Amino acid sequence: MRTPLYVENLTKRFRQGQVVIEALRQVSFRVAEGQFTAVMGPSGSGKSTLLHLLAGLSRPDEGRILVEGQDLAALSDYQRTVFRRRRIGLVFQAFNLVPTLTAEENILLPALADGRSRRELADRLEMLLEVLELKDRRRHRPDSLSGGEQQRVAIARALICEPAIVLADEPTGNLDTMTGQNLCRLLHRLSKQQGRTILLVTHEPTVAVWADRIVVLKDGQIVHEFAPSEHRDPQRLALRYQEIVGAGAPVEVAG
Repeated sequence: MRTPLYVENLTKRFRQGQVVIEALRQVSFRVAEGQFTAVMGPSGSGKSTLLHLLAGLSRPDEGRILVEGQDLAALSDYQRTVFRRRRIGLVFQAFNLVPTLTAEENILLPALADGRSRRELADRLEMLLEVLELKDRRRHRPDSLSGGEQQRVAIARALICEPAIVLADEPTGNLDTMTGQNLCRLLHRLSKQQGRTILLVTHEPTVAVWADRIVVLKDGQIVHEFAPSEHRDPQRLALRYQEIVGAGAPVEVAG
């Protein structure tokens, strides 16, 4: 099985005055093709730092990140921007849609910026609008869309270039409970039916329970991983997560 994402001995430090903070320390894991992985951890555990590194938005101090075998650190800033646009789909808590563009125009934006034509994107756009239930909203601007619809537009935008992996940072954070669960169901379906490789960062057990695998971060290190199928009830998963965060020593994580 292909491995779209391989992370080896990832370390990231920040300086605050005279103090050096090690946000991530020797983090290693891999994500298999079509796998839906959730990264959980308390505030300050390094989740957002990890996602920004995986997206090539910042550089590690040590270690490697390989996306489809490409070492992100070996790319120039421009090359990394182009690679991210083509091979990494990003979904954030803030929808980051362009307010003056329609849903359809927002979805097409990264592909058009990459030099692709509307004609060659037509079939893919129609498929995404169908799968994400946005066909009736394609001409609407963000201010006339609900939060869930805006996030689905953001997901379609992340998928338009057919990326190797989709990275999602707290994607349900601005959504109500029911809409958030519908979004999780959608991500799960994309993973299972279309073979999408997804890595999602969250602190919510009700979100992580939809994943195939949960990796737990604490103080910048991976302390445990487990399958949500062992704890399909979100309350039980939450208890297991709290036990891990309260106790766990770092463990070696397999792919």
